[in-house]
Amino acid sequence: MPKSAHQRPFLRRGFTIVELLVVIGIIAILISLVTISLSRAGQSARQTQYLSNLRQVGTGWELYTNQNDDRLMPGYMDDGVQQAFRVKCFNRAGDRLTPDLCRTYPFRILPFLDHDRTLMFDYLNDFEDVTEIPNDVIANNPAFGINAYYVGGWWITDQGQPRMRYSGTGYFRSPGNLVANQEVVVRAKGQIERSSELVVFTSSYSAPAGFAKNPFEGEVGAAWVVPHRMATTDIWASSDGGAYDVITAPGASGLTDASRLDPRPLLAGLFRDDVREQSQILRVQGDTGIQVFVPQAVPLRRIRNVVQTMRADLSTQVQGLRDLMNQGRWINPGGRCDDPVNFSHPNDGLGNP
Repeated sequence: MPKSAHQRPFLRRGFTIVELLVVIGIIAILISLVTISLSRAGQSARQTQYLSNLRQVGTGWELYTNQNDDRLMPGYMDDGVQQAFRVKCFNRAGDRLTPDLCRTYPFRILPFLDHDRTLMFDYLNDFEDVTEIPNDVIANNPAFGINAYYVGGWWITDQGQPRMRYSGTGYFRSPGNLVANQEVVVRAKGQIERSSELVVFTSSYSAPAGFAKNPFEGEVGAAWVVPHRMATTDIWASSDGGAYDVITAPGASGLTDASRLDPRPLLAGLFRDDVREQSQILRVQGDTGIQVFVPQAVPLRRIRNVVQTMRADLSTQVQGLRDLMNQGRWINPGGRCDDPVNFSHPNDGLGNP
């Protein structure tokens, strides 16, 4: 007799291909979410450590100031200036370093940090031991750049004498309104007007001309950093998806023939409606990023697309490039003018810009 339905053996049903794909898809999404969470947690930890290191470097900077009767650490000194000022730098072992290694700040600040190289160089993955980092890398590639031109000063030898760039140039309170014979460089801590705003150190790197969209956390650092405009020359500009525009020369009114060929000076018109209304406007390339016009050491968005900064009161903060286009963040009298973003001062004739 044939087996009844109740007597038939149970047949196990497997997963269909569609069901397997759905399960695999769900697992992939969960793994992706976990990976993103771990990545963000790692970034947060690195950000915290990075800012802690920056704060300690700032403490060394202040110790230098205290030991030198309130005089700020020069941002740069060429060999002739070092000789004139009798500057001598030594390593941990007490060996004197050559002048080319002391032009920038790292070897001058390290004695105030107990020669702890990790504070400025732990971002470098090429060296398992920081004691193995070559001296030229120590001098030129710390993680943090100092606001060298406007805090402490950029010193060069001119006609056999030490000269500080931009000393006593005055500044423009508004276009064409020059406040003459005023100092734009602070050389003493007591001269700083807004210590909670003035940037002393930021993450930085030496950037070529062009557009950089995505920051690279392992980018080699630079020993100094500059604001978006030096004297009357635009160095870099922020781009954050349309907040800033570049005005092209055709159609712009009131411009010289030279400025029609070069759109860089027109960045000053970003906040001038009279120029904007009579000009063709193009977006700065790409989304969030930095447009570099003149190769220089510029702010670096090393972690989480923001720039790590330390101000003169030793407070640390992460700031966007757009915020750092406020010249009051970089230059002592920058907050006195009518338009801090477009603040400028005359050149000194000692170099470009």
